[in-house]
Amino acid sequence: MSDPSDQLKTPPVADDLTGTSVGRFVIRGRLGIGGMGQVYGAEDTTLKRQVAIKRMAARLRLDPHDRKRFLKEAERASALNHPNIAGIYDVVEDKGEILLVMEYIEGATLRQRLTQPISPEEFFDIAAQCGEGLEAAHEKGIVHGDIKPENIMLTPTHRVKILDFGVAKRFSRSPSDATESLQGMSGSFGGTPAYMAPEVLLQKPLDGRADIFALGLVFYEMLGGRQPFLTDSFGATLDRVLHEEPPPLSQVKSNVPEALSNIIGRMLAKDPAERYATARDLLVDLRAVQGGSQLTVLKTRRPPPRRRVPAWSVVLAIVVLVAVLLSIPSIRHRLSGWLARTQTKQESSGAKILPQAKNVAVMPFQPVEGDPQLTMFGNGLVETLTAKLTALSDNHPLQVISATEVRDKHVTTLQQARQEFGVTLGLQVTLQHSGELVRATYTLTDAKNGRALQANTVTAPITDSFAIQDQVAEGVASALGVQLRPEERQALQAHGTSLPDAYNYYLQGRGYLDDAYKPENVKSAIILFTEALKLDTNYGQAKSGLGTAYWWKYGLEKDKKWIDKARQECSKAVELGNAGAEGHTCLGLLANGTGQYEQAVEEFQRAVQLEPTNDQAYSGLAQAYQHLNKLDEAEKTYQRAISLRPQYPDGYVRLGTFYLQQAQYAKGVDMFSKAVELAPDSYRAYFNLGAAFADQARYAEAIPPFEHSIAIRPTYIAYNNLGTVYLRLRRFADAAHAYREATKLDNREYLAWGGLGDAYHYLGDRAQAMEAYKRAIELAKEQLQVNPNDAEVLGDVADYYAMQGDRQQALFYLDRSLQFGRGNKDLLFNAALVYADLGETGVALEWLKKSLDAGFSAATVREAPTFDRLKDDPRFQQLLREKTN
Repeated sequence: MSDPSDQLKTPPVADDLTGTSVGRFVIRGRLGIGGMGQVYGAEDTTLKRQVAIKRMAARLRLDPHDRKRFLKEAERASALNHPNIAGIYDVVEDKGEILLVMEYIEGATLRQRLTQPISPEEFFDIAAQCGEGLEAAHEKGIVHGDIKPENIMLTPTHRVKILDFGVAKRFSRSPSDATESLQGMSGSFGGTPAYMAPEVLLQKPLDGRADIFALGLVFYEMLGGRQPFLTDSFGATLDRVLHEEPPPLSQVKSNVPEALSNIIGRMLAKDPAERYATARDLLVDLRAVQGGSQLTVLKTRRPPPRRRVPAWSVVLAIVVLVAVLLSIPSIRHRLSGWLARTQTKQESSGAKILPQAKNVAVMPFQPVEGDPQLTMFGNGLVETLTAKLTALSDNHPLQVISATEVRDKHVTTLQQARQEFGVTLGLQVTLQHSGELVRATYTLTDAKNGRALQANTVTAPITDSFAIQDQVAEGVASALGVQLRPEERQALQAHGTSLPDAYNYYLQGRGYLDDAYKPENVKSAIILFTEALKLDTNYGQAKSGLGTAYWWKYGLEKDKKWIDKARQECSKAVELGNAGAEGHTCLGLLANGTGQYEQAVEEFQRAVQLEPTNDQAYSGLAQAYQHLNKLDEAEKTYQRAISLRPQYPDGYVRLGTFYLQQAQYAKGVDMFSKAVELAPDSYRAYFNLGAAFADQARYAEAIPPFEHSIAIRPTYIAYNNLGTVYLRLRRFADAAHAYREATKLDNREYLAWGGLGDAYHYLGDRAQAMEAYKRAIELAKEQLQVNPNDAEVLGDVADYYAMQGDRQQALFYLDRSLQFGRGNKDLLFNAALVYADLGETGVALEWLKKSLDAGFSAATVREAPTFDRLKDDPRFQQLLREKTN
């Protein structure tokens, strides 16, 4: 990095960077202007992703001291890696500019959201995420210094992102410049002193408690509808921040409980020593109020001077105080009424009522920053806990959605899990390392209102993994109202080994396999399972875990030696007889993946006998039956999986997909409609329903579900499918728009580019069409590098070449497609498309007849724009008449 003084000698920079390139970044447009500089949207041409670029204001980049400070703060902030903090990727110095490359966040600012009232549930969700972001930063010694609604983003997935960490702070000069700095502050902060703590305004040393003060003001505005210090006068605003006490929120808004008002009052104490010492302390009290539990701290606006007292007496005093408060009906009502207006009398008096339908989403374990070992232990703990809870569903009214299923759907919040899976409860497990101990906290939350129903913490030595899992598993079962039978309690406490260290290695190995698409994770899993087996050579679950890791290794490297290793380890696990269903499930996956479908059926059948609630085994068994063309058995297997989890939308989606593959379109629609009924806010359920209508050529009926899906969450697949529907309806301009939106959401998916080419083709824009087809071919060929035998991709490439008029390439890829997908009705239809696009009508009709004979929909053929030119051809008409009749 060059010396800042050298950069000052460069010529003046442009006022607007839009349309320019800086290094590998192409500047697309200006997003906004603030006191620290301008913010642009840009594309990283190397990593193919959108980024935000903050351009440091001239007054800062021209000052050597501020410039150096800016770069230092940006360097520190780049170390932050937390889901509630917008990440900093890079700092670029170019031609006198300092550009900060940051994570691009879609959504709205909290300021924009404040134009409408905020519900209690949404307040607590936003408040907790803000607190978690601050906690992560403060633990790294990083203070924000400018927390305000404009710097808090809310994404479409309800994730809070705090912007400008490490770059928002005022760059104070020497103490002698304090007066000048304060006088110039109005301009440099763009009017945000109203959110600054007194010590910031007075240029005193600050720490994380300054952020807590600012966040308190944000909370006050969210609940009270106004900022208590803001006036039209800069000087008057400063005076209020420094000297005036805002009225307690419970007086401003009578529906805000006094306990919550006291929390925010403590955040706004003028003296930092009277505020919460850490964001973690703040989160404890917020969650206590949200859950209606006893408060750890119940502070007044002005707490008395602290004095040392025995810890036990403080705890006793708090318990007595809260007990007295809760015994007074009027106070109890004020504490609980705002939090859950629909509570019954039993709930408001302290009892926690579980939902009638106990459908639980186990939320993925959140990484422990700076402790990858504990993170992987936590991942494995959550996975095994899920399996044990799922086993309980055989005898109890309980359904469990695993953390893996949640993660695979890119669900990050309980609200999203409720939308996607129709769950009524969420289970979150967290771990904290403290010396030789680990604290495991589990929280059971009502998915409808976000209220914590049960929470508890267990503490055990980090070396005693048995105690950690046993206490958490039994505690969660109790929280769910499950009365354990003796054999169920014994199963909960089973670990497959008598050695805690071996079990610890096993859990970490399972944790790494949670993200087995990363080669380094598979390698780590193999090492850890091997370590477990060194300690206990007869540990069957570790052997099946090792076999599964080897199978993933084969998937990544395509070296057949890993198949042999996987089969060897999984077979040993079965021989040992102590691996439960895991060994058979592993062998079933291997058999399905290597085309040994009869063996796959045997292994999966054995797995479900040992573990009747094993969803993975049922799914694998149904797939094996399909490959063997035992369609009745496949259907019964999907139906059996639904009977085990009748409130699980994906069970109906799988059966619906099966029906569509068998051209049983009406049954498919019924299944997808049931999924929508169970998860009415699931964007996936709606686009699946739309696809079912489209497969029946009911295109007009397909549009509303696709549009509804997009309204819930815009996705590539919904826009792509909508574009296809518009194509079939000859609404080519609408199709082009939908495909363009799809490419914006994922410009690496070739299908949308191919569809866009079709739309431009029928609009008569040949140049645009050829460019889109070219891009589609490039991306599809990249996919073929991963799997050269993918018959569908080969067929699509053939069609794109045909549309470009390249007969030789079109037929080359078509032959390969048909070679690897013999008899597939969709590929036969694609062959008809290719020959029709090449103008070879006779051959096209031959392939069209083959596809119709194989079960392809005559209605879909009739609606395909490609065959518009044949609508008057008697041979074409005869084919359709035969299949329609």
